[in-house]
Amino acid sequence: MFFKIAGFEFRYQTRQPIFWVAVILFVLLAFGAVASDNIQLGNTSNVHKNAPWVIAQSSLIFAVIYMFVTTAFVANVVVRDDDTGFGPMIYATRVTKFDYLFGRFTGAYLAAALSFVAVPLGFWQGSLMPWVDRERLGPFMASAYLYAYFFLALPLLFTSSAIFFTLATVTRSMMWCYVGVVGFIILRAIFSLALTRQGLETVASLWEPNGSGAFGLATRYWTASERNTLLPAIGGYRLWNKLLWLAISFGFLGLSYRLFHFETGKASRGQRKAAKLAA
Repeated sequence: MFFKIAGFEFRYQTRQPIFWVAVILFVLLAFGAVASDNIQLGNTSNVHKNAPWVIAQSSLIFAVIYMFVTTAFVANVVVRDDDTGFGPMIYATRVTKFDYLFGRFTGAYLAAALSFVAVPLGFWQGSLMPWVDRERLGPFMASAYLYAYFFLALPLLFTSSAIFFTLATVTRSMMWCYVGVVGFIILRAIFSLALTRQGLETVASLWEPNGSGAFGLATRYWTASERNTLLPAIGGYRLWNKLLWLAISFGFLGLSYRLFHFETGKASRGQRKAAKLAA
C-alpha cells in the first residue's frame, strides 16, 4: 500500500501547475546563468561558466531558493485532506498511518526532486548556445552535474521537505510553513556570518544546514584552474554535514509521525471553521 500511495501522490503532484511552473522557471534561470552575462550566481570571475565549481555553487543557491517550491509540495500533503474533509474517509479504511503519511511524503518529495532536474538541464542547455563565448566554457563533465544534483542538492531538498512537512503536520497551515522557510534562510545567513569568523569555520560548516559552508571551506583557496576541473572529495566535513542533517531530517519525520492524528474522530479544519460559524 505504501508504494501505491507514493505513486498516487507523485502522479498528483506532477500534474499540478506549480510543478510545471517551477520546472520552466528554474530551467530558464539556470539557462540564463550560463548563456547570459546578465545573470550571475556568486563569484564566478576567471572561472568557466560551466565549471564544476560553478555548477556546484549555483546548485546550492538554487536549492535554497527551491525550498519555497518544495514546501508547496510536501506541506500540501497534510493540509489538502484537512481542508477538503477527505481525510476522515481515508482514516476509516485499512490504510495504516505509516503508509498514508510517509507514502504521501515520499511521492511529494520525489516530485520535488524530479522538478529540480530543471536546474542541471538548464545549465547544460545554456552551455550549448552558439552565442556563448567558447573561451568562457570548459568541456562537458557529467560528474559535475551528478555531484551537484545527488550529493549537494537532493540532501538539502530532503532536509527542507522533512522539516516543513513536520511543520505542516503541527500547524496545519501553509502560511506558517512559508514563515518557517524564511526562518530557515535566516538561520543559513547566521551560519554564513559565522563562517567569516576565524576559529568558527569548521563548526559552522558542520552545522550549516544547506552544506554551502562545508563546500566553501573545502574550495576557499582553490585556484581558477582547480575550480575549472575539480570537485571536493565526498568526505570530511562535507560528508559529516550531510549525515548530520539527514539524521536531523529523519528525526523530524519521526516527530511528524508522532504528532499526526490518524483517526476518524478528528474534525477537519474546514469542519471546525463551519462549527464556529454556526455557533
